[in-house]
Amino acid sequence: MDAPAGESGLVALLKRHAAILIVIVMPTILAIFYYALIASGQYESEAAFVVKHSSSSVRSSGSSGGMMGLGSGMGAASAMSGAGLAEGFAVNTYMKSHDAVEALQKRLDLVSMFRHADTDFVSRLFYANPTPERLLWYYLRHVDVVFHEDTGVTTLDVRAFRPAEAQQITEELLKLGEERINEFNRKISQNTVNIVNDEVIAAEKRVKDIEQRLADFRQRSGDIDPSKTSVVGISLIGQLQTELAQADTELSQMLRTLNPTSPQIATLKQRIRAINNQIEAQRQLIHEGRGPSQRVSEYDQLMLDRDFAQQTYMSAAGGLETARVSALQQQVYVVRVVEPNLPGMPTYPHSILMVLAILVGSSLTFMIGRLLITGMQEHAI
Repeated sequence: MDAPAGESGLVALLKRHAAILIVIVMPTILAIFYYALIASGQYESEAAFVVKHSSSSVRSSGSSGGMMGLGSGMGAASAMSGAGLAEGFAVNTYMKSHDAVEALQKRLDLVSMFRHADTDFVSRLFYANPTPERLLWYYLRHVDVVFHEDTGVTTLDVRAFRPAEAQQITEELLKLGEERINEFNRKISQNTVNIVNDEVIAAEKRVKDIEQRLADFRQRSGDIDPSKTSVVGISLIGQLQTELAQADTELSQMLRTLNPTSPQIATLKQRIRAINNQIEAQRQLIHEGRGPSQRVSEYDQLMLDRDFAQQTYMSAAGGLETARVSALQQQVYVVRVVEPNLPGMPTYPHSILMVLAILVGSSLTFMIGRLLITGMQEHAI
């Protein structure tokens, strides 16, 4: 008779404390069982990096020396604190995006890493072929990317079920970040340099067109420099006219002393006719075609266009060099502060903390439920 009485007393005790057993004791026991015997350890690899501008070193080197250097140094430090801020946020966002997950899946096969056969069913990725959204959700549970605005440093924490895999994912994420920064630099270079480069190409084409027009003019006119040719022709006519004047004077003097039929006079007259013919031929050469003034005008216009085109080209070439320097100053790059480490022991899950959290949470749930039930009973009375 004592045994049945004892059993009935135990049953009564269990019934009396059934709520505590169900709400507090059982979840806590299950948590202890899971975290102590089932839960798979997760290894955490850490890294840190900072995104910097190429111009930061220039600013810092130019801000030294004396009290004035102190003031400029403070200004430079303020400028440097903002350098790379937008790019740092951009890399942070990229590492937590579906683009990064897709790239990691192609390079490392994330699904296989998160679905090891010896990984417990609660921790591992449930789906063998997850959708991009589900894979991203699971990925974000194992990857923490934090950008610290005060220092500009981004910390990267990755958890995986194998030490080497945690390090490998962290390394690939850093490489993806560096590649994305290089893409930023490429676009900056394109936006800054390509427009100016198009201007240089257009200016160079204009110079070549003017040179071709000038060559066509010289070939058509048979004159390399009409302005110089005109000067030479006029100068030659002047010399011939001087010779003609001297010959006329000599003829006048000879006519006073010699017979007009004298051979000497005949020779001199023949020379005078030759000089006149040369003068006329030279004048005809100068005035042939459209005339010297029109050729000189066209030549001068071509030379003016060529000079202007050359100046435009030199200005555009100088602008291109300035644009390249500016693009280099706008370049950003990733500086690794901490390299990805190879973890030696699992650091997650935090079994004791999780059990205590479940115990406290279930206790609070029980207390709140009991207060609600008690209040409802009092109002019912």
